[in-house]
Amino acid sequence: MLDFNEYLDINEIVGYGNVKDNLLSITQYAVSNYFADKPLFKDNNFKYYFYDDYVFNTNTSINNYMTLYVEINQPQNVKESQNKKFIKKDPNIKDLHLSLQNIKDGIFQGLLNCFDSNTLLWQEQYSINLSINERVDGKKINYLFRVIPCFTYKNENNINGVVYYNNDLNKVEIEYPVLSTKNIKAKEKNTNKLYLYYDVLLKNILQAERKENYTYFEIFESLLYNVPDKLFEDKTEKTLIQILNFLRNNNLKEYKTIDEQDYMFTSKYKSFSILYVKHALNQIEKHIKKSQKNITSNNE
Repeated sequence: MLDFNEYLDINEIVGYGNVKDNLLSITQYAVSNYFADKPLFKDNNFKYYFYDDYVFNTNTSINNYMTLYVEINQPQNVKESQNKKFIKKDPNIKDLHLSLQNIKDGIFQGLLNCFDSNTLLWQEQYSINLSINERVDGKKINYLFRVIPCFTYKNENNINGVVYYNNDLNKVEIEYPVLSTKNIKAKEKNTNKLYLYYDVLLKNILQAERKENYTYFEIFESLLYNVPDKLFEDKTEKTLIQILNFLRNNNLKEYKTIDEQDYMFTSKYKSFSILYVKHALNQIEKHIKKSQKNITSNNE
């Protein structure tokens, strides 16, 4: 019998709530300042929300990025005549008066003016990244955040999401974080809170086998979202094995993303690696068999 307790530690980040609230306030201030002289954008054009390991409550890695979306509804920002060169590459790239690259640079400069030497800021393809150092109860703690400016997007099913992209590469990402959060809560309720329990368990078993402290964000959350609710029976090895059997024996290409608007492994905008997943599942099964063998040997 596998000892589950060995694999269920969650690396709770102390003081995260306060730092998260402070970042939200500072980001709202930086955004407001940047758009103060831009009449195409009004206060009601902006929404802010977090979507990260704390939404899942399954942060099993030492370094966890918390993602803050700055969603911008920009109807007046779209030019009447669109750039046909961009449309050929992707119809979701509009010809804009003010691009996301411009906006990201502007918010970045605003954030630079709001933080001291205890915070490191840098830009990546889509995001503004922050490494914030704080002292909590005498201990120095590091918090990692990414701020993603994005535009409101509505798909062919009339579902609201967000779109963001790199202007130089014309690479598009489309996500539905609000819908994903709603679906996660429903899945957790329908499985009697076993969905996230097995998410943590599988992550930590994989990390124990690979001797790592990192798993790609959302991969196991998405895999387990596709497992039927009825298979989450209880906290036993039998349930663990039947979940793994389902994942191994079903067509991974049919698995949907958590928002249910796309497919995990064939999405044009958000695609996971099927090779990584197959390798990860093999490693998990290998570790379970090894642990079972060790337990049997110790009992003889």
